[in-house]
Order: sequence, then C-alpha cells, then structure tokens
Amino acid sequence: MAEEMAGKHSSRKLAQRRLLRAATGGVAALLVCAASASAKSYVPPSHKIFHGVSDTTDNADFYRFAQRVRAHPAVLEDFYHWDTPLTTGALDRWAATRTRGVLSLSTAPGGEAERISPRAVAQGRGDRYILRLNQSIAASKQVVYIRLFPEMNGYWNPYSAFNESGSSRGRSHSTSSFRQAWQRVVLIMRGGKLREINRELRERGMPRLLRAESSQDPVYETESVHGGRLARPKVAFIWNPQTIASPNVPGNQPGYYWPGKRFVDWVAADIYSAFGTPGVWAAFEQFYRKWRGFPFAVGEYSPWNNDYKAHFTRKLFRWVERHGRARMLIYYRSVNPDTTFDVNYWPRARKVIRHQLNKKRFVPYASGLAPNHHRRHHQRLQRHR
Repeated sequence: MAEEMAGKHSSRKLAQRRLLRAATGGVAALLVCAASASAKSYVPPSHKIFHGVSDTTDNADFYRFAQRVRAHPAVLEDFYHWDTPLTTGALDRWAATRTRGVLSLSTAPGGEAERISPRAVAQGRGDRYILRLNQSIAASKQVVYIRLFPEMNGYWNPYSAFNESGSSRGRSHSTSSFRQAWQRVVLIMRGGKLREINRELRERGMPRLLRAESSQDPVYETESVHGGRLARPKVAFIWNPQTIASPNVPGNQPGYYWPGKRFVDWVAADIYSAFGTPGVWAAFEQFYRKWRGFPFAVGEYSPWNNDYKAHFTRKLFRWVERHGRARMLIYYRSVNPDTTFDVNYWPRARKVIRHQLNKKRFVPYASGLAPNHHRRHHQRLQRHR
C-alpha cells in the first residue's frame, strides 16, 4: 500500500500542473441531468456535514490530525487498488478511529500498470474481488462510502477513456465499458437475490456473476454464495469526476461516464488551492448545479500549494455553508505523513478549519460511533485551542 500511495502523490502533482493550464480555458458542458439517488446514501443528520481526512494507515496520524484541527473527523478515506482486500487494515482502522470509511478504489497501484481494465470488470473478470468486498463490508456491519474509480476523466488514471494527447485508449477503456463496469460493481456490491442480480446484468449485456452458466451454477457454492442471495452491506457509491476534463475533449466530459441515477448515491468533485482559478471555481459551481438531486461531497480538498493566507480555505467553507446539498468534505493530507499537504504546513488554513469544524453544523461522529466520553473529550479539545 505504501508504494501505491507514494505513486498517487507523485502522479497527481504532474497531472495537476497540466490541468491548471486547461482550467483557465472555460467550463466544459455536461451531458446528462440527474434526478434522484436510488439507494440509501447514509447522509449525516439534517443540515449537518461530515468532515474527513485521507488515511496514512497509521492511526497515530489520524489522531494527530484531529488534535491539530481540534475536531474528530467523521470519515476516513483510504486509497486502495484492485484486488487489495479491506481486511488488510482499512476496516480495522475505521472501527478503531470510530469513523465511517471512504474507499477510494482504483484499478492500479499509484503510478503502476493497471490490474484490470474497465471492460474486463464489465465482463466479470474481477467478480471474485467485488464479491469479497461485498462479504467483508457486510460482515463488519460498518457503513462504507465507495468512491469508485474517481477522477475518471483525468488521463492520469488508468481507467480513463483517453490519453493525455486526446487519443482514445480503445474499447477496453471506452466510456461505455466504464459505465458497464460501474454498474456491475454496484449491482454486486449492493447484494440481494442472486437471480435478480443476474437478470439485471444480462439485461445490460453483461455475463452473470462469476460468469456462471445459470443462477444455480455450482461455482456459487464454491465462492460462498449461499441460499441464492448476496449479503446486503451498508454501502453508498460516490461518483467523482473532474469538473474540467483532462484532456478537455468532447468525449471525455463527465456525462459520458455517468452510469445512471440508480447506480449513484452521492455526486462529488475535488478542488485544490493550487488550481483554484476563477475557471475552476466556475466549473465547480456549474457541476454542483448540473448534477442536482444528490448529496454532494468534496472528495479531496487541500490548501496545497499556495494558500498561505487561507483565502482558498475560507472560500471553500463559505461555499459549503451556502450550498445545502454539500454534506461531506475530505481533507487530502496525502497518504503519507509529513508532506507539504499536511495541515501544519498551512497554519492560517488550519486556523480556519479549526474554527469551521467546531461549529455545530459539522458533526464529529456519524450515528452510533460517538464514544460515551465524547462531550468531555470535545471540551478538552476546545480548551487546547
């Protein structure tokens, strides 16, 4: 995991420098208008907001961040690649830190070759991994937000349909294959009656679960699918494209990756101070308005690399307060400790974040996760401000 995380950090920096040039060029048109989410979204209580942070896999770093902002993060985001089980640590860390998990799932370790293509996912070549996610999350009884294949219209991600030059990556990575891959993951992960899942897969031109011949195929017993049904874990899916496509070509706009409202529970976008140009803010606002009907999350934000006076951080929190569907923000402090993404590198931004997170609108724990001593602990944090 450490190698993957380091790769994400380095590849992001290179790609984002190029994105900055595109950001000033205007706002890309979006294709499809969403109506409403179809499954349980696990939003915070009415008019409340969750704040979270990216995980370094060391709980000490989580508590250090909480101390620095004087507030307990309600969600903890882990960056995993395909075939990495949640039982390798994420589920345990989410439980130990009393957070809801956010699984940001890629098809490749950071900066390395992909483990599976979108078309291969759609064709059932990765079903055993999806099935293990379904089973492990259900067994944990935790609520997990799945930020599936994020920033999919950014060329730096292996599941994107386009190269940096604007050339297509072919059928295996087409937006059609991406949409099918997304739908397949959601249908299997949400669980339910096997016969109904297989029917939906077949209606969408995809093989049955595990590429079985029928819903009575012996392969299901082999893979611990008993009683003709899959577990129903508490999951919610976050659709998180770039608001400005990179490359910014017509076929790479967010709408081409839209899997359909039945398969999305949250809509999200990322924003960083380094790229907080007027064009990016305009795209951010237009994206929020276009994809209405869903709770909205900021999948990643950071004062990196120029928010010395906290103008960006202040503006973002003000924006969230004025947009009622914004219900979650996640601070990206890298997936490694003590990088320039760390909140301590940005003392003025840290002060703004402290002030905002200690407002009543931000809840430090999701339902059922607050310890009995939460009130006393919160008062101690306040005294240290």
